[in-house]
Amino acid sequence: MKTTRKHLLTAAIAATLPLGALAEAPPDDPGGMINVANIYFTLDAVTWDTSKWNWKANHDMLFMDHLIMGDLQYGPRGSNENDFIAQAFIPEQHYTGDLAESWEVKKDPLRIEFTLREGVYWQAKEGVMERREVVAEDIINHFETMKASDRYIPTYWDFIDEWKAEGDRKVVAYLNEFNGNWGYRIGWGYYDGIMPPEWHNLSGEQRADWRNATGTGPYMLTEVNRGREQVYKANEDYWDTTTIDGKTYDLPLNDGVVYNIIKDEASSIAALRSGQVDIHESVRWQFVDELKKTAPDLKFKSALRTEGTYIALRTDKEPFNDVRVRRAMNLAVDQRAIQQSLLNGEGALLNYPFSQRWESLYTPLEELSEEAQAMFGHDPEKAKALLAEAGYPDGLEFDLQVCSCDPYHVDMVAMLQAYYQMAGITMNIKTLEYGAFRSQMRDENQADGYLMDNGEGNPFSVLRKSYLTDQTWNPSFYADETFDKMWNTALHETDVEKQNEMLREMNEYIIEEAVPQVWLPTQEFYIAWWPWVKNYHGELRVGAVRPAPIYARIWIDEELKEEMGY
Repeated sequence: MKTTRKHLLTAAIAATLPLGALAEAPPDDPGGMINVANIYFTLDAVTWDTSKWNWKANHDMLFMDHLIMGDLQYGPRGSNENDFIAQAFIPEQHYTGDLAESWEVKKDPLRIEFTLREGVYWQAKEGVMERREVVAEDIINHFETMKASDRYIPTYWDFIDEWKAEGDRKVVAYLNEFNGNWGYRIGWGYYDGIMPPEWHNLSGEQRADWRNATGTGPYMLTEVNRGREQVYKANEDYWDTTTIDGKTYDLPLNDGVVYNIIKDEASSIAALRSGQVDIHESVRWQFVDELKKTAPDLKFKSALRTEGTYIALRTDKEPFNDVRVRRAMNLAVDQRAIQQSLLNGEGALLNYPFSQRWESLYTPLEELSEEAQAMFGHDPEKAKALLAEAGYPDGLEFDLQVCSCDPYHVDMVAMLQAYYQMAGITMNIKTLEYGAFRSQMRDENQADGYLMDNGEGNPFSVLRKSYLTDQTWNPSFYADETFDKMWNTALHETDVEKQNEMLREMNEYIIEEAVPQVWLPTQEFYIAWWPWVKNYHGELRVGAVRPAPIYARIWIDEELKEEMGY
């Protein structure tokens, strides 16, 4: 695989694995192309221009690094404290350095100091830049340029007064106030994947061209065929290593990654069964029993999806500006029947705003108020009574926007339509391709109802993006001065126990009092991979939808694959 550098080094183990979790050591020359049907396998890259503040950038831009990432030694290959499934939640105790080898929060003045690694190089890209070492000014340029974008999320980096470089290897963020979610905002989150100044200086058209993309990460983007594949070649100049069984290996351990874009779900399953796909990161329960019979060698791991499913209701206009109408919209739906029929009884009835993964913060349904619990029952007559009380004795009519990209949503809409009809509510279904569906969120063309999955993120981010006034990912157009104040107070609280109590209170407030949406069951899903996929344990993310460091630690046993007849 690699000819430009020695890939097997003998070194002391920097972080040892528990004896029972020791990984199989790779051969001297590991490799293979990893073919993946990824967690978003139906979706092409939305844009290659990170200045557009696109949520999917970390997932597609396997050439990009951050300051911080999740430490996989806390996952299944190590202490097993974290399955690294969460969409955008890395506990602080599980941080490790990425571009930054260390960092420290300091006072007087309040600041965060990052010390950058030596020997990290930008990939050369013809017409864009030459190979050169990363320096502190690159980090500053990235954050300042991103903040200047017209797509900047309001208030997102307002806690930072300024960035300063102290030499080439130290970059300092000076703060005007403490932010309890700073790691997510500037360390390992959605919008802090670092791109070089040379790329930022390109025109918008040039930044949108994948051929100009460059970074410091484990892969280089070499081919994009929309609707079919994205091909990434191993970056021979990548800085990171991994230690397995006492030996240190340069990363990546493979020749590259192919994202297989497969619009048809059944075709993606067929590709897995036939061995064309090595890893499928999003298998629905409907296919699992069949796969276990027809491809018994496959390995499986199940997990609760990392998105909440709901109908966002336009709280800024009639009829959904009345909380009684919003409660009626929940009472009219039989969420438990949807869970039993469409999800095989699996998944979770309530998993948003807070995920059940966050055991110390999550409030179970049975511990909520009786009025909140009632919304997860099915009572069309009470729904009718609430509508009449709100001034709609003859029911109401609304449009629901749905994305054709999600099989669960497409299957669900007929059930929703029938439930609403029972309560005197007429629901008109507007099905859109993902591009149009996403572009209309919070646009004047967004319908009064918007059926969506929204990522769980982390406790602060999920409350901010979905419910804070004027936020980009607030499709309910929810605005509540009381809630805004609660959130800001919690964000600046330095006592962790007090902060957690505030977070729990806000989660309960949204469910019990605000009711800006119709809650729907969250799916269970399965990750499947073949035995020839080595050093993989079903991990998906080491940051906000960021898989690159996970892929970089995998290799393909080509001999085993051939022996198995694939």
